[in-house]
Amino acid sequence: MELIEKQNITKSQAYWDLVSDVLSQAITGELIGMSNFASLAETIDDIGEKMESVEHADSERAHAEGFMEMAKKYHLPVNANINGSYWKRVREVFLKWAGKKDFIACLLIQEVMLESMAVSMYKDVGEKLPADIGNLFLEISKEEEHHLEHSIGLLQEALQSDPNAFIAKAEEVHYDCMTILAEMSAKKDLKGHCEVCQGSCMKENLPLAELDIRNIRGNSMNLYLKSLDRIGLPTEKTTIWMANLPA
Repeated sequence: MELIEKQNITKSQAYWDLVSDVLSQAITGELIGMSNFASLAETIDDIGEKMESVEHADSERAHAEGFMEMAKKYHLPVNANINGSYWKRVREVFLKWAGKKDFIACLLIQEVMLESMAVSMYKDVGEKLPADIGNLFLEISKEEEHHLEHSIGLLQEALQSDPNAFIAKAEEVHYDCMTILAEMSAKKDLKGHCEVCQGSCMKENLPLAELDIRNIRGNSMNLYLKSLDRIGLPTEKTTIWMANLPA
């Protein structure tokens, strides 16, 4: 097996191909988040919240640029493809709700579902990838926590205002978006190649970095479920929602 030294880190070519794909997925996810927050601003009447949404969009842009710079530093090719099969569907779902100017639905998708995945997955990856690559993932994981935290109070208020309507909407949005994320994070891509990984699915090579997609997925889903609990959604319902996701 060919060994390559990058920044004094000697690993196999397959390992660096994996890191390239991990960075590609992260960059693409951040660009989707940037676009979503920009669209979210159009659903908001409150000036303060509108400005905060724009600020969050800029934060996602900065995260994408950080990952791009890291790839450049290590001479790693990346494929930032926002039209990849899964990410494109996530964006389309978000735009459907943004088109209805449904601030709460958009908040659930971007700041609860997507940020739960980002916070957890970046932490898991960051703890295993070497040196400054891993540190960058850990730093951005911490920053994404702020987006997740920002949404909790707003969604608690919305739930208290009209519990039945909120629960019904949360369930619909859950199946709209989390179904896609579950398909993408399954052991095998359930709807075919993601069109972001540059070879076969990177999940096959995660053990090269002492990672396992089952653990990564489980941790992210657990954080999402805890976030729903914190909002105040009934556990007897959210547990069923989670059990019905593709595995």
